Amino acid sequence: MRITRIVGLLPFLIGLTMPLGGCDKPESKAHAERLRPVATITTSYSEQQRFYEFSGVAKAGLTSRLSFRIAGKVQTLNVTVGEKIKKGQLIATLNPSDYQLELQKSQAALSQAKAEARNASANYGRIKSLYETETASRTELDNAQAGSEAASALVRQAQNALALAEQRLGYTRLVNQENDCLVANSEIESGENVNAGSTVVIVNCGNTTKVETVVSETFISRVKHGDEVFVQFNAFKGQKFKAVVTEVGVDAKGTAYPVTVALEETGEPILPGMAAIVFFKIELGSREDKNLYLPMHVIQAERERTFVYVVKDNNDGSATLVKTPVTVGQFTGGELLVMSGLEAGQVVVTKGVRQLYDGMRIKYSPQIIQPL
Repeated sequence: MRITRIVGLLPFLIGLTMPLGGCDKPESKAHAERLRPVATITTSYSEQQRFYEFSGVAKAGLTSRLSFRIAGKVQTLNVTVGEKIKKGQLIATLNPSDYQLELQKSQAALSQAKAEARNASANYGRIKSLYETETASRTELDNAQAGSEAASALVRQAQNALALAEQRLGYTRLVNQENDCLVANSEIESGENVNAGSTVVIVNCGNTTKVETVVSETFISRVKHGDEVFVQFNAFKGQKFKAVVTEVGVDAKGTAYPVTVALEETGEPILPGMAAIVFFKIELGSREDKNLYLPMHVIQAERERTFVYVVKDNNDGSATLVKTPVTVGQFTGGELLVMSGLEAGQVVVTKGVRQLYDGMRIKYSPQIIQPL
């Protein structure tokens, strides 16, 4: 009877054990799907040129602070900020009444001087005739000659005064003297009294745009007049413009030196004051050298040694990480030179490196391009 009861329970026990045994496969599959994905890059040899970046600001090719050469009251202001002006265009005028009176006074003085010069010349001619007939003395002749010469000198003096008065009257008109200018700022209004040399307007002229930057003391020795560079503006994302170094400063501003570069034709409305980045090119050894660079955050340090995680593909949608020691060199343009330990074509982990370990299995597919 006991045997019969045990045999009767066997089908029920077998039925319970079969579903429990079947749970192993889904659990294993779920474990495989939890493999961690990583961001990677494929290493490659770089060109023999690298770039250093320095921030800068766009400047006009020629910036002028235009002013009157004389004092006076502003009568008209004929331009507005942002307006394009040509060479010879009238910018502003002063009230000319005072200078017109000076001109008239100078004209009258010249007329008077000419009349006196004519009288003095005639008197000299008369005395000379009398002297030749021995009717006038030598002293009288000398005095008449001196009077005639003095009157002629007064005429020349009056002529110069008249020319100066004409110039001063002309100075009441402020005229642009450069081509292709843009009014950047206006510092006066009509009706204001201004002194000689006080800025009336600021104009940016010329087709050439410059960028002023400051270069660190560790790099300034590599910058030479005439070097070709690239410039990028925040206002024109993704575009780089060719430029040439035109000025290399020798007076340091703290620990940096001023450098000016001139842009070639850009075809874009680059305005003074726009933020820019200047890329300086440097040569890295001979063409036979093979330089391999990696971003600084990719390379890790441990006990005075540096390493990276190289991805070893398992060809099944997963990969194994290999902790690979590397030797690094100079830091250039945000990247470190890898001198040994890696070769071009190897795949290296770029993010989340601190959470990884040697031999760890990760989710990986060589067909998927991973972000940097």
